[in-house]
Formats: sequence, structure tokens, C-alpha cells
Amino acid sequence: MKEQYRNQNTFLSMIDMDLIKRGLLHAIQDLVFIMKVMDDETFKYIYVNKIGMDYAKLSEECYGKTFAKVLSVDKAKILQKQYTKAVKEARAYTFRDVISLATGNLHYESSLNPVFDEEGVCQFIICITRDITAQIEEKIEIEEKQMLFKSLLEYNNDSIISIDSIGRITYANPATYEIFGYRYEELHNKFIFEFINKEYEKDFQIIFKGALQGRAKQIVSKKYVHKEGYELYISLRTVPIIVNGEIVGVYIVTRDVTRQVLNEMRTEYLAYYDQLTGLMNRISCANKLNDFLNEKIDFAFIFIDLDEFHLINDTFGHKEGDKVLQKVTECLSSFQIAGMHLFREHDDQFVMLIENITKEHVEVVTKSIQKKISEHFVIEEEDVYLSASIGIVMAPTDGEDEKILFQRVDAALEKAKEKGKGHYHFYCSGLDCEREQRFIIENQLHRAIEKNEFFLYYQPQINIETKKIASMEALIRWENKELGFVSPNQFIPLAERTGFIIKLDEWVVNEVCRQIREWLNKGYEVVPIAVNISARHFRSITLIEMITRALHKYNVPAHLLAIEVTEGALIHKDISKRVLLQLKEQNLKIHLDDFGTGYSSLSYLKTYPIDTLKIDRSFMEGIHVDERDTNITAAIIHLAHTLELNVIAEGVEKAEQIQFLKEKNVKFVQGYYYSRPLSKYDMENVYYK
Repeated sequence: MKEQYRNQNTFLSMIDMDLIKRGLLHAIQDLVFIMKVMDDETFKYIYVNKIGMDYAKLSEECYGKTFAKVLSVDKAKILQKQYTKAVKEARAYTFRDVISLATGNLHYESSLNPVFDEEGVCQFIICITRDITAQIEEKIEIEEKQMLFKSLLEYNNDSIISIDSIGRITYANPATYEIFGYRYEELHNKFIFEFINKEYEKDFQIIFKGALQGRAKQIVSKKYVHKEGYELYISLRTVPIIVNGEIVGVYIVTRDVTRQVLNEMRTEYLAYYDQLTGLMNRISCANKLNDFLNEKIDFAFIFIDLDEFHLINDTFGHKEGDKVLQKVTECLSSFQIAGMHLFREHDDQFVMLIENITKEHVEVVTKSIQKKISEHFVIEEEDVYLSASIGIVMAPTDGEDEKILFQRVDAALEKAKEKGKGHYHFYCSGLDCEREQRFIIENQLHRAIEKNEFFLYYQPQINIETKKIASMEALIRWENKELGFVSPNQFIPLAERTGFIIKLDEWVVNEVCRQIREWLNKGYEVVPIAVNISARHFRSITLIEMITRALHKYNVPAHLLAIEVTEGALIHKDISKRVLLQLKEQNLKIHLDDFGTGYSSLSYLKTYPIDTLKIDRSFMEGIHVDERDTNITAAIIHLAHTLELNVIAEGVEKAEQIQFLKEKNVKFVQGYYYSRPLSKYDMENVYYK
């Protein structure tokens, strides 16, 4: 101990005599303070080097003074405490301090070194203070970066796995468990290749080696199997880990993109597939058609349109209608034909494209389609029968352009519809002219009323017992200055399709009422006149009001006006019954036209207030020619008589038909056997004078 004090004494003498005098301590870059220990708690400045003077803003006036005399109260208390501790513990002691300035904090580290005399009494404390602000700030910056990096890893929704240069896993963040189901403990020190799907292992090896060579890589939408066994889609990035300029490993950053991929797949599905039937849609159809054209493939373009399908929706609702469309899809999908592609084009329209098929084979397929579709469907315990009109083009013979092919298959379809329900037609060059003609007719049709181009003919309905006129049917005719006489078979379907039929019906009802009033004013014994109301108009809320308004306008007794509707107009039961009852309340007669050719149901005759059944001309043509037609006609007549309904036979042209009808007690007929349709002038001359 004495030796220790002797050495320290030597140092003291050096402080007192040599170092201080020569100013060597002034050259030290650290702050040096030498304090004289007066007692355990009293310390006086005896030396401060130059840098210490500058930093502490002191002068030589501090010599011989205590902390309390030189420093602020707070600072003096802090130093007093630290110095006292160093004396009492009789050992070197280090502490840190922070000085807050307007420009920021200054960090200091002070080392207190007690100097004892030979008796072991502390005489001096040498304080060496160093500015460690830069080191502290650097450390804080490093710690903040580490915390940020840790946060980036720990709270990242992406899985982040670090692997060394041989593929061994050295770290995995919590998201790895959330995405893949593996905890860090299960992955640590395992090789990454153990967890890669075998089908992607080769690809992963390539990008892993690329990352070790400094090439970052991204792969999107790869399937991966979760620990629990289900599949998910991931997006994967590799990032080289560089330490001191050397690549020591790779970060594998993985994101679960399953929802995004499934949404994209669903969006793509909805873009190219029909949601109701699961068939490819019209966009897919156009794409496939163009593919065939570009690849010079011969193919048949078969366009299938379900006849009057809107009546199914109107009657049973769209939900049941959708079920029927799904059944039709099953029917069409059941055709296993090489090179066949099936699409839902729109609503109740389907397209079948068949590669490398002959026209003869197409005809066989088309007939099979129509037969299959015509098989009955059951909706709400009722049998419903469908038919399909089909247009066909053979490509590239009939066209080498998508737009042209669609135009031509549409023309073929329209031609099929002209034949009636359940027909098909192959495109031929003349159809383009017909289509253009229909376009012209449609344009002229919408101006025909204001140009006063429509007029009525009247076909008598004769009592075959008295040979006198019992009633008549009003038939619309159209003569255009440019087109000449236009057949009703041409313009009425167009009017139905465009909705113009409602205006046309209104014109006919008003013209019939006007004509009845004219004949009444002339004193004629006017018989009831029947007008045809379209199925489309029959469901309109304006129908009753329109008829009532016309009757009042021309002051026509309601019993002189009969309303003819087809079975198709009655298929929506609730609406039909309500409308018919309202018509009957006004004393109007109701004729059911073309019975047996549409959506026949005996419940119509029981449910609706019908006065007269009209037997379609197609049955009359088969009398004594087709046994089935003869029997059906007889059955219809018997049914009508049983229900006490009148019967009018249409299309009667032969004496043997008249004889058959007499035998069946049918009183009223309409047809060329007695009279063709007549103008109002001919009606007056033949029947009213």
C-alpha cells in the first residue's frame, strides 16, 4: 500500500512541478480537471487544461473554488455526488453526463481517478472527460436502424427468410408461420430446398444461384402447398445479403397472393365465361372464331336461338327460366363431337363451332340439336316444350371475317325464323340482299303510320248453315311508295322484334273502331270485328286503357269488337287472367287464335274467360290428308263444344273441309272457300248492300 502511495506521490510531484509548468496537459485532447480534495465532500479546482476551459466556459478564476461557486446548482450537485463516491470507494470511477443545448445534446464520459498520499488519504481527483457525442449518436443511429430493420422483419406481412450461401435457413420472421404454417424453430438450420415444391425446385435453384451472384429476381403466382396441405399462390423475391462487400446469403421475401390470384382468375372467368351456364361467352366465341380464321381452319358456325323463350321468363319468372337454360346447356353439351366448341352468345342464344366438319354432317347435327331441345322440360309441375331456330354458315366458304360471319349467320337465322319455329337454314349469298331489304323495311316501318301507309282488309267469318256473314277479322296491310306492297309476314315480325307492334296494335284498334262507327252511321247491320293483339302488347298495362279510349272516341258498342290473342299471350297466368277479365267486363269477345300450335295447356280453357277457339289453318290442311291432324282437329272441336265455346276454323279452302266441319257441328269458318280478305269497299258491296 505504501508503495502505491509512493508512486502516486511521485505522480503528484510531477503534476505540481513539471507537467503543469510545461503545459503538457494542455495538449491533451480530452478535458482534464484536477480537483483538490479538501475533505470527502469538498473539492476545489486547482487545474483545468485549455480544452476543458473552452468546453466548460471556465477561466483561471475557478482555481481554489468549489463546484458550487463555479457551476449551476444542478450541475454542482451532480459532480459533487460523483466525486464523493469516487473518494469513498477509493477507486477509479466512470460516469456519463448529458448537456442539453439549443443545438442538441452533448454526451460526455468522465473518468474520476483518486490520488492518495503515502498515508492513504485522497489528496486529488484527476477527472478526464471525453466528448462521446459522436459515438453515442452513431450508436443510437445503429440501434434505431436495427430497431427499424427488426420492425420491418417482425411486423412485415410478407414472409422473410434469410438463408446462407449453401441454402441453410438462418432466420424466419413471424409472417412465415402465418403464410406457410411453419414456426422458426421448425425451419432453423434446415435447408430451404426441403420446403420447396418439387415441381419448382429446379427453377428455385436457378434464382437462388442468381441471387448469390448478385442478381435479384421476382417470381409471381406460383402454387405452394401449405404445411396443412392446402394450396396457395405466392409471389417470391430474392435479395442478396451483402456484408462488407461480400454476398453471404439471400433473403427470400414471399407474399401470399392467393386472394389476388383467385380474384384475377374469377375476373378472367367472368370475362370469358358465362356465369349461369358455365359455357364460354360471346367474347370467347369471337376469339375462337378469329383463331380458326387466322389458322385457316374449316369450321361450321351454328347459331341456336330458342324460340319465344321470353314467354318462359314471363310465365314462370327468370329464376325458373335460368334453370331451363341450364338444362338446355346440358342438352347441347351432351353432343360429343370432335372439334366442337360451345358458347352462350346472349340470353337464350347459343353458338356451336365445329372444326373440319362437312355440310352434310352439320345438317345431321342440327336436326339432332332441334330434336333434343324439343324434348319437354318440367317447370313447376307443368310440361314446357321448346323449339330452336338455327342459322348456319360454313367458314371460310361463307366469309373470312368475324363481322361478316356474324352478319351472315344472323341472316340465316332470320330466314329460319321466317319458316316458323323449329327450323334451320344454311346461309346462301341471296340472304345478304334479303337482310338489306329487311333493314330498309324496318326503317320505313317506323314512319308508315304518320305517312298514312297502313290500311285494313277484312276477311268474313261465315256461318256455314246460313251462308251469312257472322263476323270478320281485320287484317293489316301496308303499301309503301318505295317498297310497294309489303307482306305482313315481312313487317309484322319486324314490328314484334322492335316493339313497334304496340303502336301498330293501337292503330288497328282505332281504325277498326272508326270503321265500325262509319258503317253504323251508314245504317249497316255491322257484325263483330276481331282484331289481333300481340303477346307483347297483351302484357302491357296500357292495353285496357287504349281499347277503352278507342271505343269511347268512336262511340262503338263493345260487343262489336272482338280481341284475338294467341296462346303465347296467355302463358303468364296472373296477368293474362286479369287482362281478360277486364276485357270481358267491357262486354268484349275473346278469341283464342291458333289453338294447338303454341304453348298448349288445357288449363287455359278452364282458367280464362274465352268465347271462341280458332282452329289453325295448319290442322285444316291436314284434314283427310294426315290422320293425326284429322284426329287432333276433331279432338279440339269436341273439347270446345264440351266447354260450350264457339269454334271458328281458319284456312278453309275445300269442300271436303266444309263437310268435315259440318259433321263435327262447327258453325263458323274463315277462308278462301267463301271469301278472300276484302277492302272496306268490297265489304260494303258484297255483304252490306
